[in-house]
Amino acid sequence: MAMILPDSESLARDALEHHLIRDFNRTDASVRVIMPNDWIKLFPLVTIRKSSGTARNARYLDSGVFTVHCLAGSRKEASLLARQVRRALADACLERYSDGEGALTYFKEITGPLYSSGDTQLNHPDVHRFVASYILYSHPASG
Repeated sequence: MAMILPDSESLARDALEHHLIRDFNRTDASVRVIMPNDWIKLFPLVTIRKSSGTARNARYLDSGVFTVHCLAGSRKEASLLARQVRRALADACLERYSDGEGALTYFKEITGPLYSSGDTQLNHPDVHRFVASYILYSHPASG
């Protein structure tokens, strides 16, 4: 059977959640790909989604640009979470995190984490958000 590239969003989400719990004991953080409707009830909240990218090799290697939003009730907490997310993703790639379908192999920061009040600040003054972008490589899991 031919190998196909893994679902890199699911892989990145799972790796991030695993490393946030293991490395920072962040059992309180909700990690999602899509912003849920009840997002304000889920703080601290992290969304990670593939915003662009391309297969460097359609059989073996995907290069994705991932946008990460870290939201919390205070600027200090959102900043800490964003910095923990950065480290968790870097470590997941360094350690070749695998979910059985795919594995992460490369991490590069593009921007951030940067404070971004966005339009949420207008309606929710107690919402604080940091945004960052990272390149993550993924490939099918071996064996």
